[in-house]
Amino acid sequence: MIKSGEYSFLDQQRVVFGQEAGMAAATEAERRNASRVLVVSSPSINRRLGATESLKEHLGERLLDVYDDIKPHAPLDSILQLRHVVAQESPDLIVSIGGGSVIDTVKVATLANAAGAKSTEEIAALRVTVNEAGEQVAPFQPDALLRQVAIPTTLSGAEFGTIGGAVDTQRNIKDIYTHPQMCSDSIIYDAELCRLTPNDLWVATAMRAVDHAVETVLSVGATPYTDGPALHALRLFGRSLQVGDQQAMSLEAIQECQFAVWGATIGLMRAPYGASHGIGHQVGAVAGVQHGICSCVMLPAVLRYNAEVSGERDGWIAEALGKPESSAADAVLALVRRLGLPDSLKAAGVRKEQFEQMATAALPSYFVRNNPREITETSQIMEILEMAWET
Repeated sequence: MIKSGEYSFLDQQRVVFGQEAGMAAATEAERRNASRVLVVSSPSINRRLGATESLKEHLGERLLDVYDDIKPHAPLDSILQLRHVVAQESPDLIVSIGGGSVIDTVKVATLANAAGAKSTEEIAALRVTVNEAGEQVAPFQPDALLRQVAIPTTLSGAEFGTIGGAVDTQRNIKDIYTHPQMCSDSIIYDAELCRLTPNDLWVATAMRAVDHAVETVLSVGATPYTDGPALHALRLFGRSLQVGDQQAMSLEAIQECQFAVWGATIGLMRAPYGASHGIGHQVGAVAGVQHGICSCVMLPAVLRYNAEVSGERDGWIAEALGKPESSAADAVLALVRRLGLPDSLKAAGVRKEQFEQMATAALPSYFVRNNPREITETSQIMEILEMAWET
């Protein structure tokens, strides 16, 4: 029987690498004839590390302002605040610099701005729901969004996503928002800049990209086109991820990790991910666990749960991670431990009494609904959470 499906290409112009970020961002602004550029940064990058100075210098009169009131996990009140800034400043381009929380905050804020949202409730109404057929339903899809050029300083891969995650703190749930133009219009990979990233954050966000790659290979929508880059991304991560002094890390190793993210995201919202993403989103929302750590603790458990339906692909993943005699779950767990990251929900600071809330919130997730081994009840998610509790 032949497969039936489709693969959508991104509305994205280019990936720039091996160039200094400030100069490259100015070139991107000039290419677009942008004269009102808003820079959005994490507080630490702007205030403590001073990494926005080059952007200020090279953007010159094109620069409107540097906004840095960004909070982890992109809570809706933070998104609303940025939406107000965008409405007041009327930028024609946003340049984001930072990790996934910065990029996702910009994504959802631009959607909220297009909708004219004036409250967190109005933003929440724009979130994706899933119908009975397991398909995404996006209630608001304008013709165009204000675009961003992303300068990622971590390895989460948010720059390639046509989705953005945001936490509704009233419901304590992480929701998904989507639009074809949520992916960054251009991406600038500056390896030198990433020497400023704390190494523990660097390797933790890399595990998020490992999660992307693994769940692409195991996706119900996997194709040979997505298999190749995703598996090679795992090879690159396996040999290039390093623990230690980030300042002393070779630029070649940093750049190879950036290339790995590029390959790992080949299926992002184009080959549906599975339960590691779906459950991990709610572990982050309920327990405040960083995205990459969610992948560290959930991916091995989900791989064990899916093993009975994974077939030869389980072995492909293990081999790509340099563990050909191992299972995919054990190969991922070995990488997590080599990097010195938490390997269980218990080690990540999650409490067992939070499991029920996580499972209830995760069940309707698009990712859980598309897990390769069917999940239809909260009891199955509870089983996976128990598997992830202690290793």
